[in-house]
Amino acid sequence: MLFWLFFKLGLLIIYSLICFLISLYIYNGEKKYYEEIYVMKKTGKGKNDEKLVYLHDEFDEFSRKDAPISFIKILFGVFTILLFKLILSMSFALSLSIKLFKKLKEKESKNRKFTKEEIETNIASTKFHTSYFLRFSGIFFFKKRLPDEKILPVYQKYFGPDYKIDYEGKFCCYICNHTSFNDILLSMAIYGCGFISKKSIKKTPIFGKIAQGLQTIFIDRENPNSRQEVLEQIIERQKEFIEGKPVMPFMIFPEGTTTSGRHLLKFKRGAFVNLLPVKPNIIHPNLLSNFHLGCGATDVGINYARTLSELYVLTEFIELPIMKPNDYMKNNFSSYGKEDWEIYAEVAREIMCELGGFKKSDKHLRDKLRYKSCIKNKTYIES
Repeated sequence: MLFWLFFKLGLLIIYSLICFLISLYIYNGEKKYYEEIYVMKKTGKGKNDEKLVYLHDEFDEFSRKDAPISFIKILFGVFTILLFKLILSMSFALSLSIKLFKKLKEKESKNRKFTKEEIETNIASTKFHTSYFLRFSGIFFFKKRLPDEKILPVYQKYFGPDYKIDYEGKFCCYICNHTSFNDILLSMAIYGCGFISKKSIKKTPIFGKIAQGLQTIFIDRENPNSRQEVLEQIIERQKEFIEGKPVMPFMIFPEGTTTSGRHLLKFKRGAFVNLLPVKPNIIHPNLLSNFHLGCGATDVGINYARTLSELYVLTEFIELPIMKPNDYMKNNFSSYGKEDWEIYAEVAREIMCELGGFKKSDKHLRDKLRYKSCIKNKTYIES
């Protein structure tokens, strides 16, 4: 009897220590994004041409603006619900990974493409498993459409007075603003789609198999030739999808990196280079005031672990009508770019900003990396 008492006590101590270390890891990984950091920024070429700036405001696109981080709150969440939520959610991720990768291997072994029925099955399976993964991760979302009277004037402003709202027509891919890893999960739960991802995800346990099963397009950021190869794959996939061929639908996050959910960065050309219709979506990750789901510059894994320590998180997923580029857009907004795809991309960003309440920013991934370096070195880095 005494043995079992000490055994249970030992397990409790070990569990408490593990929870403490996990909480400390999450806290230390995120606290620097909440600390007040003032640095000197050059304003000219002279030695004294400097001014004191608040670092997080200088990189507002990637900084956190939610409630201050609390170690006690994280510790309580990790101790009580994180492990339970992680086991439940990962069981659905593992199940989906096995299902999709098994079908992918069967297809490759027979050297054939997916049939339309197999694609439909994969989409349904992806929606089901990812919905429960999100649910057990404590992430709840509301999918909605905005009133037509709010959307129509904005669309007609850019596409002409005769433009009609269309949700069900043909399009080549989905597009969406990018705030965190959860955007991918939300897209999978709603549309059962694949996406574009960095190559390292391919080797990630469980999620790498899921990505491959969803016919994800992988980009190698260290290979300068990879971007052109990926662009060609995107162009081909867009054509196949809009023509109704048996391929997985896919989501493109045209900003190319995550923000904190208050801005839209300049869109890259991948989704727009074909000048085909796209279906835009908007994610608002801040329906809870105390914790913002948008990770910005924070580590994606740490941000998800912190999400698991919250009881629940609410986010909003807004489906917008299909955008179809036309001559009205090209002729009236030619100042948006030299090439037609640049005009199209900027019009798409303008519409999403107006309907989503976002600010425009021309910062890039390199600015987010610069922000992280500034925080690490406690000094302003120009480039």
